Amino acid sequence: MKKINLLVITVICFLLASVFVTAAVPQSPDVGMTLMSQSPDPVEPGQIVKVKFKVENEGSETPDDVIVRVLPKYPFTIYGDDEEKNIGKLRSSSTGADSVEVTFQLKVDDDAVEAETELELEIKITEGATIKYTNNEFTIDIQTHDAVLDITGIEIDPEQVAPGDTANVKISVRNEADSLLKDIIFKLEMSDGTIPFAPYQSSSEKRISQLNSGYQNSLNFEIIVSPDADAGLYKIPLNISYNDEQGNSYTHEDLLAIQVGKTPVLKAYVKKTEILQAGQAGKVTLEIANSDIVNVNNLELELIESSEYQLVSPSNYFYLGDLDADDTESEEINIYVPEDLEEVSIPIKLTYMDDNNQEYQQNFNLDLNLYSSSELKKLGLTQSSSAGYWVIIVILIIAGVGYYIYKKRKKKNQKND
Repeated sequence: MKKINLLVITVICFLLASVFVTAAVPQSPDVGMTLMSQSPDPVEPGQIVKVKFKVENEGSETPDDVIVRVLPKYPFTIYGDDEEKNIGKLRSSSTGADSVEVTFQLKVDDDAVEAETELELEIKITEGATIKYTNNEFTIDIQTHDAVLDITGIEIDPEQVAPGDTANVKISVRNEADSLLKDIIFKLEMSDGTIPFAPYQSSSEKRISQLNSGYQNSLNFEIIVSPDADAGLYKIPLNISYNDEQGNSYTHEDLLAIQVGKTPVLKAYVKKTEILQAGQAGKVTLEIANSDIVNVNNLELELIESSEYQLVSPSNYFYLGDLDADDTESEEINIYVPEDLEEVSIPIKLTYMDDNNQEYQQNFNLDLNLYSSSELKKLGLTQSSSAGYWVIIVILIIAGVGYYIYKKRKKKNQKND
């Protein structure tokens, strides 16, 4: 009985030992690979990236050398390196510190899109045993350094805004990044009191919720110019903030240039004239009036040659200088009007600049009315009749004085006789 028990115990011990030995000794290789790092991380399109893998064997030793191979696929290409690496035989249970590291150097295509992009590899253990990693097991983070939001255009209508008027500002932007941009906020800084603008029936802040890569969008601001604003070029700070898909925040500062001013319009007319009839010469006073709300600088007056008058003044050019709003300037010219004309038109050209140094020209034909002798008499403007009247008076006075002297001398002579 004791012999039987001893035999049973021996058999059990043998079986247990067999189980432990079977569990402790691997029966076949069990190879796996882990991505340890990429450098740089993230990598930009067009850059070189180094990727490091850890290869472990949790099974028995491999019978042949193990080959690790990159399967080239856009946007990655091998750069200055081999696309396959022989890492030799992997010992049994070579894990952790006993694992083997393998590194590949790759170039990312210049036009690569921002994304977690798959890198495909395979491990060849034996002629008949290959492990492929082609199901997004390994991904490389591709991302541009800055998510670029490009301002493609700024339109201001009208181009020059008069004091007290409103203008529409249209800003167009394009997403030049390779990924979606979100929470795009545009803000015009007009609240510090240094510039004469304010939002008009709208907010100074606008938002675009998202903008896909390569897409463009636009938004509009309505602004009003202060009625007492001086003419000139003003710059409004434009602040833009947005986020990319990875949650990174970006800010961009720009300046919006708006020109304040108004096209000045002058008036010209004949203020006074000594010439009432054809065939006369005399002074004519021309007056230029600025009835607008903006000033005029460097005003020049030029008489245009015409067959309807002959210039007696030494020059046909006159510099009048600055002409403020609600003011006038005058200039006298001497001309001769030929015979047989019923009316005269004096053509002139005005050249001037506004406060923004924009040059303007205006042309006028200033009418000079002429009268017949009968019309002058009827209007009481006949110079000849008035002159004749005074001539007669002078003659009568002279005649009277002469007669008085004559009589006095005659009487004196008679006494002497």
